[in-house]
Amino acid sequence: MPKCRNCNNPISRLDKEICPFCGVKDPLLGEDTSTKDFTQAFDPLSVNIETVKPKSKKKTAILAFTLGFLGAHMFYIGQIKTGIIIALVSLLFISGLGCLLFFTGAIANVLAFLIPYFVVEFAMIICGIFILRSNDLCDARGEFLR
Repeated sequence: MPKCRNCNNPISRLDKEICPFCGVKDPLLGEDTSTKDFTQAFDPLSVNIETVKPKSKKKTAILAFTLGFLGAHMFYIGQIKTGIIIALVSLLFISGLGCLLFFTGAIANVLAFLIPYFVVEFAMIICGIFILRSNDLCDARGEFLR
């Protein structure tokens, strides 16, 4: 709310000729009393093209090949929840099946944990091949992978 230039009391825009508190003429002298259209100040839908770089299918596939069991390829394209789910499921699968194989005595060495890891890694290699072959994958902003 604007204030009077003389008494510094808040006044409404309707009292712009005489201040109701001190009686001075033109209490808003020097202040801009016009209303502004804030919708014209900025366009929230405009995006600076130089700052937005599309994500690469090759980088996504390489991340799926190498660190896919941690969900790195999903973190790269911005799908954080899916990346966390992939990481949790794969780590629970590797540790759960590894413990089951190790403690039941079926495999009593480190292979009990490497076999489930290679199963998950094989699934991530298939996922990486799928990423390379498909043309309709999008990142979190809805842009296609290039």
